[in-house]
Amino acid sequence: MPKFLKYSDFVDPTRKGKFESITVFDVDDTLVVTKSKIKVIDNLSGEEFTLTPAEFNEFEKKSHHSMDFSDFKNLDILKAGRIVDKIFKILQETMDSGRRVGIITARDDRNLIYQFLLHHGVVVNPQYIFAINDPSLGFSGSVAEKKKAAFMEFVKMGFRDFIFYDDDKENIRIANELDKEIEGIRIKSKQVKPTWKTK
Repeated sequence: MPKFLKYSDFVDPTRKGKFESITVFDVDDTLVVTKSKIKVIDNLSGEEFTLTPAEFNEFEKKSHHSMDFSDFKNLDILKAGRIVDKIFKILQETMDSGRRVGIITARDDRNLIYQFLLHHGVVVNPQYIFAINDPSLGFSGSVAEKKKAAFMEFVKMGFRDFIFYDDDKENIRIANELDKEIEGIRIKSKQVKPTWKTK
């Protein structure tokens, strides 16, 4: 994306100024730590192994790998996860303050995330939940690039002042490019440390 683009180049003029601030959260290893694993089958060797979400962020998929994400479609596994108290409290306090809350997750089912949050007493506008691997969104590239595309959708809605919580440094790095590329965008990103205690 070329530099020195302007916020006004993207935002829907009917939405501009209506609401400009939003705090955005990742889900896995940011709001909740689950037992969900990605199953990988090496079709050359027959080897099977699993990856955590953090390991998957670093995994280099080859053409002979088959991936099984079925754990991430299971609402019961998600509900049974350990909530990251510190970040979930920030989410709740953000909502209580009246600031809008968004979700950008590498999962592929918006409704699953909505139901998970509802289970914990949090109602987030489904319009502000981006499950970036949902094929209907049409996002492409790496997880970080898809997350950046989701941020651009928020910009089009009229948001320009972002706080972003994510556990992955590459997602943080690419998100931070926004305010360098688009004049008028402010983003403050905070990497969630995996050492933070969960319950």
